[in-house]
Amino acid sequence: MKPLMSLNALRFIQNRREVIALTNERIKQILWYIVECYQFLQKDKPTYSKSGWKNRSTIPFEDYLKMDLVDQYLIANKDILKAKVSALEQINFTCEPQKRYVDVSDKKIKPDKIDIYINKLGLQNEWKEQDENLYFAIECKRIKFLSDTKDYITDIQKFTDRDHTNLRLPFEGMIAFIENKNLTHLQVSNEVNNKLKASTNINTIKSLSYAKFHNAYNGTYSSSHKRNFNKTIHFSIFHLLFDYSQYVTN
Repeated sequence: MKPLMSLNALRFIQNRREVIALTNERIKQILWYIVECYQFLQKDKPTYSKSGWKNRSTIPFEDYLKMDLVDQYLIANKDILKAKVSALEQINFTCEPQKRYVDVSDKKIKPDKIDIYINKLGLQNEWKEQDENLYFAIECKRIKFLSDTKDYITDIQKFTDRDHTNLRLPFEGMIAFIENKNLTHLQVSNEVNNKLKASTNINTIKSLSYAKFHNAYNGTYSSSHKRNFNKTIHFSIFHLLFDYSQYVTN
């Protein structure tokens, strides 16, 4: 007969579930806001010229797209999110900061460059952690052809392989900039799922499936996986597959 779990252990588990549930809700509020900003981008109809950018910058085009999303939309419209969620009064959006992680393959400490770093989540009391260590990371990838989903899968594997030296929330984010007018987010998600099924390095619990974050856009998905450095740790990835085909030009 198994010993009964102590009352303190039961309380710890319940508190942990409540913290994760609150964090999940907070992240989904942020995802709603990112999709809302994508709606603003659609109304603005910006032009992102690949040749024009190459002639005047050494910054990779993918970085150009994510930096413009952060600078012109996520930062510029923060008052909308703060009015909706008072706990996000201090929310911060940044491109490409670095954190440390231990690589599961060689056990060496390496720098982790985060495409879009979101902190000041208003969760430090719940996690009993310094506010600077609480952040939501989003990785970005350009999708010009279905074959580009191999790079998207590479980023999913990074999430599974990297054992961060500080707290890492059990939620990750990914944004795909779909540049091909002949590709839909459904085609991209299906191809990602095909590659996940074929992968021997990514332990997938749930493949990409539709997840509703905003009433005005349905190209959003979630998946769940296990960390490779500790198979008992499960985490979710939220996927925002954005159609940029009207805005990216040669």
